Amino acid sequence: MRVALHDYRTDPLLPQKDGVNLAHENIAQLLRFQTNPAMTVSFHDFPRLLADEESARAMLDGVDCVISNIGPHAHYYFWLRERLGLDFRIIRDVRTAIWSSYLHQEHLCQPYLRPYDTLLVASNYTWGIYNKMFPHLADFPTTLCYPLSVCFPAERPAERPLEQPTGSDFVLGYLGRLSEDKNFPDIIDLLIRLNSDDKRTHRYRLVACGDIHSPSCAPSLVRARLVEALGDGDYFDYLPARDNSEIWDLLAQFDAMIFPSTSNLETLGRVLIEASYARVPIISGRHAAAAELIDPSGLCRVHFKEDVTFSAHFDHSLGSVDIGDMGVAITCRALRPSNCYETYSGHPEAFLALIADPNPRFGSPRLSASQAAFIDALSVDLPPALGREAVDAAIAELAAWFIDLQRKGLPKRAERLAQLAARSRHPERTARFIEKSNSTQGDFTNIGGIDIELCHVHDFYPEFRINRR
Repeated sequence: MRVALHDYRTDPLLPQKDGVNLAHENIAQLLRFQTNPAMTVSFHDFPRLLADEESARAMLDGVDCVISNIGPHAHYYFWLRERLGLDFRIIRDVRTAIWSSYLHQEHLCQPYLRPYDTLLVASNYTWGIYNKMFPHLADFPTTLCYPLSVCFPAERPAERPLEQPTGSDFVLGYLGRLSEDKNFPDIIDLLIRLNSDDKRTHRYRLVACGDIHSPSCAPSLVRARLVEALGDGDYFDYLPARDNSEIWDLLAQFDAMIFPSTSNLETLGRVLIEASYARVPIISGRHAAAAELIDPSGLCRVHFKEDVTFSAHFDHSLGSVDIGDMGVAITCRALRPSNCYETYSGHPEAFLALIADPNPRFGSPRLSASQAAFIDALSVDLPPALGREAVDAAIAELAAWFIDLQRKGLPKRAERLAQLAARSRHPERTARFIEKSNSTQGDFTNIGGIDIELCHVHDFYPEFRINRR
């Protein structure tokens, strides 16, 4: 069996790798070192594949399966398959939930799908939400698989004591983007509440590590607020984003991890699996995949923003996790680590088996009550499905843009950027993309960059809301 995929390597100039980058790198690592003698794996350079039809044919002719590990750009593989008259199976993924670029991918893939093409999801929640937004996906195979554990340490940390000694510091940890859609400001409210309780048995300290995504989350503002509310004290440490291989020592310092995100982007929360492996208890809201990953002792109510129209072109906080519930979870001495790592530990082998299976099986998501209620209340406004001819023309145009935007330093790229700025309905975001691409390689590994900006070319602007229940 011949398998082909892009040799995915995140732009080293990007300030922080997110879960999408890490997922694609994990897949490339898994395939690079797989040992099945019946499977031959070849890596290609995706931009070259798209820019040079002769190279594309040479790299894809005779291939049995293509893994699309290139961000929300799988539709180009489907287009190439038809354009070149080839017959390989395509395994694609979705790595964010209600977000324009992955919705755009599925919108464009629809008329190309063949019975053995498989959609890869990281959680039951992702599976359920995509079936809701794209009902035709129920007629095609979907697999819950995320082989992230290929990069975990060989030795799992030992079990921890369930209770901390009275009077000691209790360290709350946070890993990820410091942003409003991840509800980072709510953690500061929680920290103030915990340390203001006259009956507390610990001093609570927050250690946060990640890229500063929202200005309101700047460490200087956080410290000023804590001083105002609590006075001088060592309540908060900020650490810049670090390589994923370096998080394990940090996780060992946490007594519990806070994950209050209600972002529309959430499909999993990779840090939840990592914390589970490190045996760190987690406090989170019943949003997205948390309900299927976290021990019930750490799950809290979420108050969603109902009947509000959101643009899928941006990240949003869809509500807030109940701070009182989070406080109780931390102080009631019943908090337990999750065992969700055990579910995902077998995914590397399952992924390799999926590739080798010519007849992928159908299934359906297993949703919790809170997940089912959220999906039932969700409505997403998408444009009507396109026919094959319209999609052919759209992807041909997008491919030309994609190629030109990869070629830094050439006049055509500058011309395309000017056109993009003129066509964008969100010129401020487009200006930020252009500025960021000037200080990086400007390539497609900047998820949320070229992929979402190309939605402007196709005039693709979905909106969504959570209807009142």
